Amino acid sequence: MHPDQSPGYMPTGSGQNGGNPQSVPPSALGTNPGYQPILQAKPKGGTRKVFGVLLLLFAVLPFLGTALTAYKTYESATEQNSNDAFIPKAWHNLSSDDIFPARLAGSTVGNDANIWARQGIAKGTSCKEAFSTDFASNVLADRCKNVLRATYTDVSGEMVATIGLVVAQSPADADAISSKVETIQSNAVGADRAPTVRPFAVPGTEAADWSDRMAIGGASNQVFMPDSPYAVTITTGPADPARPVGRLPQPWTFMGYEERSPYRKTAQTLAEIYAGDLRRTVLGK
Repeated sequence: MHPDQSPGYMPTGSGQNGGNPQSVPPSALGTNPGYQPILQAKPKGGTRKVFGVLLLLFAVLPFLGTALTAYKTYESATEQNSNDAFIPKAWHNLSSDDIFPARLAGSTVGNDANIWARQGIAKGTSCKEAFSTDFASNVLADRCKNVLRATYTDVSGEMVATIGLVVAQSPADADAISSKVETIQSNAVGADRAPTVRPFAVPGTEAADWSDRMAIGGASNQVFMPDSPYAVTITTGPADPARPVGRLPQPWTFMGYEERSPYRKTAQTLAEIYAGDLRRTVLGK
């Protein structure tokens, strides 16, 4: 070996391939102090993929939210349409306890909190039985289909009320009945008693003696719902049949008005309470 030759040197032409130097394994050469390993670079597409996923999410989420909102709106509309179809039939499909609950809470004379307790529910639904002959002929005419009645007393036991739920032929007929009743009551309160729905007596209760003679105040209200054929009619009076309340001759006519007016106001308040209660019950089904 030539003194200037480094270890591992192969002269040209000494290889088996006729002049091409043979490759020497790195292990035979030893480790080169100046060698630095080259780190493999990260793929440039990783950041782009992450950005693309985020962009897709932010682009799709609003559409998903819109689709969900549209579905909920459609679902609510479907439920409402189904409920609208139920409303005209509610009087027939609901139970008696749903139509006439055991308790009605509200305010009466003097805005005092009060509770009305149900005494009984009438079996008949005839419009002619529920109203006087004149009232049935002049006011109801052919507008009335059925009337459901129930009698209540307040917790003091001093007042009685019969609630009549009129099932009219149409919403327009219900409005006409309610308006006519209110007109009659407004005109009659200072002159004479004008009972609306006929009192329904319930034997064995505080309303056992409840009769037409005791009926003083009256009122009406509508049950406001889509396609609602319902009108509420109420008659109120004292529970004690011996209590003298009625038309007085001159000069005590005004005193008669003073006695009748509270019963009229009670009937108006109770009509509003009952109409609101029934509305919530029907719409909740």
